[in-house]
Amino acid sequence: MTSFGGADALLGAPFAPLHGGGSLHYPLGRKAGTGGTRSAAGSSSGFHSWARTSVSSVSASPSRYRGAGAASSTDSLDTLSNGPEGCVVAAAAARSEKEQLQALNDRFAGYIDKVRQLEAHNRSLEGEAAALRQQQAGRAAMGELYEREVREMRGAVLRLGAARGQLRLEQEHLLEDIAHVRQRLDEEARQREEAEAAARALVRFAQEAEAARVELQKKAQALQEECGYLRRHHQEEVGELLGQIQGCGAAQAQAHAEARDALKCDVTSALREIRAQLEGHAVQSTLQSEEWFRVRLDRLSEAAKVNTDAMRSAQEEITEYRRQLQARTTELEALKSTKDSLERQRSELEDRHQADIASYQDAIQQLDSELRNTKWEMAAQLREYQDLLNVKMALDIEIAAYR
Repeated sequence: MTSFGGADALLGAPFAPLHGGGSLHYPLGRKAGTGGTRSAAGSSSGFHSWARTSVSSVSASPSRYRGAGAASSTDSLDTLSNGPEGCVVAAAAARSEKEQLQALNDRFAGYIDKVRQLEAHNRSLEGEAAALRQQQAGRAAMGELYEREVREMRGAVLRLGAARGQLRLEQEHLLEDIAHVRQRLDEEARQREEAEAAARALVRFAQEAEAARVELQKKAQALQEECGYLRRHHQEEVGELLGQIQGCGAAQAQAHAEARDALKCDVTSALREIRAQLEGHAVQSTLQSEEWFRVRLDRLSEAAKVNTDAMRSAQEEITEYRRQLQARTTELEALKSTKDSLERQRSELEDRHQADIASYQDAIQQLDSELRNTKWEMAAQLREYQDLLNVKMALDIEIAAYR
């Protein structure tokens, strides 16, 4: 706002040298009334104070002007009474007063126009200041909105950071679970290899036992065939010995007859001795053969019994090994199914974990992009706001200069 001083400050020294009658009061009263009307139509408080001061200063001094007018009239009468020289001086003084009054009126009208221009400029500055205040209020609300959005984005970033930390923790747990599962898988594979090696050893032992059983069966069959052969051979030898004995008896009978015919001696005792010797040899040979065959049969029976016991124990061991092999095979199948299920679970967990990580990374990248865009917009808004503040400060400085 531009304020002005009183009439003395505006008019200055031109009123001081003026002396005269009513010609001074009428133009000044007309101009002052005109200026007062114009200021009442649309002016600021400063111009109202100036107009009131001007009007009051002019209207408050009629006595002074009347006194001056009376003095001037007296001087004019004195001048007229003095002669033609006094009239010339009075006319020159009147013209000088008119010229001064005209210059004062022109100067006063220029001041009034300048005051109007300043008031119009002041009103325009007030409008601009109000618009700037409204714009500043809007910028402040927009700044609060941006600050709220920035706080929300920061909260979202913090939440994403917490979610990322949780995901990293879950990833570490999953990696630990996968390492544990792999360790169990390695242990199960090692146990499976041991079981397969034991199964192979059992299979080899079963094959060896089967081969030993077949060999023992072959040996038993060979011993049985040999025993049958020996029995047949013994029977043949006994038959031959009996034939020999019978042949010897026939020969002895013939010899006895011949001896009886020829010698006619004690043949009966000789025949008895020969028969006793032959029967003793036959019985002794039969007993020896039977004893030998009995010993051989006992040995073969004992060997067959031992082989039968060994074969029975081998069959029992084979049965036990087959049962253990079947149990190991069942356990191996269960471990294989457990391994397959764990592998599937691990693959599913890895796929789901990778998908979650990819989605979270996309969300983080999107939020980072939005955050960068928001920061750029805020920086642009702050620059615009700073420019507006600079303009406002310049306007405030200019308004203060006008004040």
